[in-house]
Amino acid sequence: MIELDTTNELFLAAHGCLPTEHEAWEKQIALEEEMRSAGIARFEKGLEKNREKNAEASNLSSRRMIIHAHAQVIAGLEAFLAEASSGKAGKKHTAVAYLKDADLDVVAHLTLRNLFDYVSMRMKLTPLSIRLAAMVEDELFFNAFKGHDKDAYEYARKKISEQTHNAVHQKRAMTKHAKHKGAEWQDWSQDVKAKVGLKLIEIAVEQTGLFEIVRQSEGAHNTNIYVVATKETLDWLATENSRLAPLSPVYLPTLVPPRPWTSPFRGGYWSGRVRNLRLIKTGNRQYLMDLESVDMPKVYHSINAMQNTAWSINHRVYEVMASLWDNQSTLACIPQADDMPLPEKPMWLAPEMKREDMSPEQLEEFSRWKSERTTIYEANARAVSKRLAFSRMLGVATRFKDEEEFYFPHQMDFRGRVYAVPLFLNPQGDDASHGLLQFANSVPITNEEGADWLAIHGAGLWGVDKCSMNERVEWVMANQREILASAENPYDNRFWLTAEKPWQALAFCFEWQGYVAEGFAFHSHLPVQMDGTCNGLQNFSAMLLDEIGGAAVNLVPSDKPNDIYATVASVLIAKLRDIAAACPEDTTTKEVKDKETKENKTIVVESDGSMARKWLAYGITRKVTKRPVMTLAYGASEFGFREQVFTDTVTPWKQAAGEAFPFEGTGFAAASFLGLLIWDCVGEVVVAAAGAMDWLQKVAKIAAKESLPVIWNTPAGLKVMQEYTTSEQKRLELTFQKVRLQLSIDVASKKIDKRKQGSGISPNWVHSMDAAHMQLTVSRCHDEGIRSFSLIHDSYGTHAGNAWAMAQFLREEFVKMYGDHDVLAEFGREITAMLPEGTQLPPLPEKGSLDLSQVLESAFFFA
Repeated sequence: MIELDTTNELFLAAHGCLPTEHEAWEKQIALEEEMRSAGIARFEKGLEKNREKNAEASNLSSRRMIIHAHAQVIAGLEAFLAEASSGKAGKKHTAVAYLKDADLDVVAHLTLRNLFDYVSMRMKLTPLSIRLAAMVEDELFFNAFKGHDKDAYEYARKKISEQTHNAVHQKRAMTKHAKHKGAEWQDWSQDVKAKVGLKLIEIAVEQTGLFEIVRQSEGAHNTNIYVVATKETLDWLATENSRLAPLSPVYLPTLVPPRPWTSPFRGGYWSGRVRNLRLIKTGNRQYLMDLESVDMPKVYHSINAMQNTAWSINHRVYEVMASLWDNQSTLACIPQADDMPLPEKPMWLAPEMKREDMSPEQLEEFSRWKSERTTIYEANARAVSKRLAFSRMLGVATRFKDEEEFYFPHQMDFRGRVYAVPLFLNPQGDDASHGLLQFANSVPITNEEGADWLAIHGAGLWGVDKCSMNERVEWVMANQREILASAENPYDNRFWLTAEKPWQALAFCFEWQGYVAEGFAFHSHLPVQMDGTCNGLQNFSAMLLDEIGGAAVNLVPSDKPNDIYATVASVLIAKLRDIAAACPEDTTTKEVKDKETKENKTIVVESDGSMARKWLAYGITRKVTKRPVMTLAYGASEFGFREQVFTDTVTPWKQAAGEAFPFEGTGFAAASFLGLLIWDCVGEVVVAAAGAMDWLQKVAKIAAKESLPVIWNTPAGLKVMQEYTTSEQKRLELTFQKVRLQLSIDVASKKIDKRKQGSGISPNWVHSMDAAHMQLTVSRCHDEGIRSFSLIHDSYGTHAGNAWAMAQFLREEFVKMYGDHDVLAEFGREITAMLPEGTQLPPLPEKGSLDLSQVLESAFFFA
């Protein structure tokens, strides 16, 4: 039974009945049991999969035992090597010579992982010993390669991990790179491997007691030696797996409105058959307990309003999607059913042929074939993931398509940002998820304003959002014939597929068809979204009254939306032209340190002018500057800008251009050049934001120096705590599988991580502000009678008939939030109160002269 508390009072007020009286109550309890069972089945399937792959060390239960036993194996290894170097008489064990210079943390981890990979079965001692020693040898060899030429090692490791995820292929490729670069290594013989591996296993067995070595007679004259886990080990693992299995249910939507949040510890699901959610996703229980005494009615009000939104499946979109999927359509909106074929290898390529045996023409053809093969292989791997995600999403839609309404429980991160809990299909998912979901309840379109909002939403799905609102409506009217044709027969009339978001576009086509047919009598179910403009910078510009940045991100009225990405691109183009004109030479000289002699030498490098000319020839657009600008407010650095340019622009350019790619090598130097320029350009466009970010980082570091977390209250009333702690851990760098594995040996300490506190404060702070704005807006909308919400952080949605009201309320709440709260000053006072008396914070950033009330008249603030 559900206890009679404020939960029931809230439910009764919202829905007119107690939860147990809801018509879908029994179905909901059965559904939660289904979620629990599905989670257990998924967990057990994972155990079986790891068992089949001989990878049981990956199980969470095994990992916990490995961490616990790690120090014991280290102690055994140290004792073994100490005794060997003590000078006592007697022959030293073979393993001593091979392990004396090894990183014992790495050796201990490999030993335990090797044993736990086969923990549920028995393994013959000698093969297991050889396998373990081979893994240790690989690490020692690759470490020697790293010491010989660190740059070559890092380059090879990164390149190989990008080309293949197969551990055998990675080892082979890394070995080839190492030997090609002259790294010397004497391969271990099988006899040496057997002796080294055996010694390591013996130490682990003796030190931990988790495994034992047993002899078993098999036939009259044959005795085999096995390594097996002890009964106590297997019993503990079984108990731990039984405890863990129910903790990861497959969360699904609910058939009854979710349990209202009334405390940090209870909300979302009802029966207790699934693991209780927490209001905030955090492992800090003390923080949650502290929140119980915090009065934050708008936080609870808003999250309950969000999760009380009733949803249903858009049947018309579902039918098209399911039909195309079932028939393995080749349309771009459906993940392709079949992998792309790999290119056939050159006919002349013999199995044992080496690069040095190839002619220049053959080497070029071979390299091109390898590159094409790798590209297609990686694309196929991504396609598998897309197919699986799409299939799961469609499966959930099938499961709920006949339900009149269902709901999505929500919870928050520590900044206050709200997330739907169920996976695979939810209102914060991809284009296909959005296309499948509609509000279960309808709101009529009763006037031109509501119809215009529906049209504006539709135009945006085709990317028509850089023009005035009237032009967006006109675009829909100009394309109405194609829109209605898509709704009439989406299989043959494919205008909807030309949209940037085709599934949402199809849903719009169906909705527009209904509106055209019924006019102002039409009841609309479609969520109509309105998005902020680079919302992090909107918040920074508002809190500092920055008139320049505010204009760039549409805090002031204009005839057409200002595009900050295009603005930065224009500034960037001007800078590139200046550099190109000032430096007509294509090369210049540079002083560098010789790796071998360690002395300075002069080399010839490409000039900035040459790079500028090549970038201008490429064509700088808003696409080049978008991600760097977008991520500035969330903590991106100069180096981050360079990485983004390299990943988003240079790498695709190099792949498409092939030999015509104008820059040397990978092009990272060109990315660094442009990334730093973009950083300077952004600083010119949004000066105030950069100043606020710098101030926040300084304040966070002052608190961290005193070993204090950073705590602040948002305008919505949420107490936020940023507390990144260091860990008393050993970081193990293994060149194993696709990435270097870093294993935390001990649990986290409570030492404040000064670096993370500084780097994390800017994104976390501004996220807490945009979350507060959303919470205040949702509370206001709910108070004004709006009951359906489609929300994704900086994207607000509701019915077309209520969109005008939401648009007005979100502007009013934004202006009120920053009008009533000097948020940086309040933050400074809260931090000062935590610090030792007399501690001074840096001066607050200066404010500008922006009239924030202009937001009320800015059509493109959220549009």
